[in-house]
Amino acid sequence: MTTHTKLLVLAIASLLSCYACGGGGGSSAPSTAGGPGSGSGSGSGGSSGSACPPPTAGAQSGTATALSTVLDPVVLQEIGTQGLPGMTVAVAKNGAILYSQGYGYADLGTCLPMPANAEMQIGSVTKQFTAAAVLQLYNAGTLDIDEPLITYLPTYAFDPRITPRMLLNQTSGLEDYLYFPELAQYVNGGPESVALNAIAHRPLDFTPGTAFEYSNSNYFILGSVIEAVTSGTYADYLASHVFTPAGLSNTLYQRPAQSASPYERSATGPVPGRVLDPSVYFASGALWSTVQDLSAWDAALFGSTAVVSQSSRTLMLTPPAVPNFLSSSPSTYGMGLVQGGTLAGHPFVWHDGQTISYTSFNGVFTDDGFSISILTNSQTQGQTSLLNFAETLIESICNSATTASSC
Repeated sequence: MTTHTKLLVLAIASLLSCYACGGGGGSSAPSTAGGPGSGSGSGSGGSSGSACPPPTAGAQSGTATALSTVLDPVVLQEIGTQGLPGMTVAVAKNGAILYSQGYGYADLGTCLPMPANAEMQIGSVTKQFTAAAVLQLYNAGTLDIDEPLITYLPTYAFDPRITPRMLLNQTSGLEDYLYFPELAQYVNGGPESVALNAIAHRPLDFTPGTAFEYSNSNYFILGSVIEAVTSGTYADYLASHVFTPAGLSNTLYQRPAQSASPYERSATGPVPGRVLDPSVYFASGALWSTVQDLSAWDAALFGSTAVVSQSSRTLMLTPPAVPNFLSSSPSTYGMGLVQGGTLAGHPFVWHDGQTISYTSFNGVFTDDGFSISILTNSQTQGQTSLLNFAETLIESICNSATTASSC
């Protein structure tokens, strides 16, 4: 399980199958896995050993033809190697789509091709939206990220040393609530208070502020902080203050009415998956989106019409000067963004995400706005499989004479 995509473990896995947990034009595919926001819907999506023809990609033209020639063989090989039902990929520059494509199937039961704009759950990529919302409120003076957390959530027994800043950069020492056996009930959803109380009463892994440890608890709590200071819901705040200003028309908290069917891994191939109630992941990983919206989000986050201030963006990009927990290596986690060093000669930041039936990746060059977004309707294998895959795609683009100018 990737450090940055811990989204289903132990307690929940004891109730649901969790295989190899890791971390576009056309209309969206009809959902066959229960209604929007369903906590227990299962895909019609056929069974393992689908009779669908081998995955393909649609025809493109113009500039897209060169990118298609470079990307399509790599993507289709990954789908085959990973045994994925389908995938969407978008390459963009400052929000302008250079190439977007759907591959494979949105539903294996009907062999419905994956449209390029299929909506899927983005898991922990949600965290950068949550971080942006908190920093908006910080800039507005509505909250102070260096005040004790208990200032905003006084009814819970959180350690008074923990601050929202520590939640944002994952240095609080709080254990990951998705490991808690007592929260197995969250497979069907539950009130925030149950998870908050459970998190507050668990022993800390380390002294707050002294180390980095990825924990979904941090961003779950931040959703509750947003609600406490705005007297509204997390979903409503994001819709009005983050999604709308960023021009995102297909990014939602509740499951959209139409989405690619969910699948889980099995020894014999993809099997129909489940979509948990959004309260399971909440502000740490519940959002749904498309690769086109993620491309627009990258432009809104890093462009001239940014949804956060320059100072807040700097906070999101800057890891604290602390080591990883139980390691001497320095933290690379800012606030909802991971510093990926230099890739193809450009500074690169990213985040991935995974729920039980979807996997996501979003990465961007911070100097020129080149971005890549990837969504799949299944879990992927390996520790950071989509990171490695994304890096391969980027290097393929940047190293090809016909597409290097895209970078």
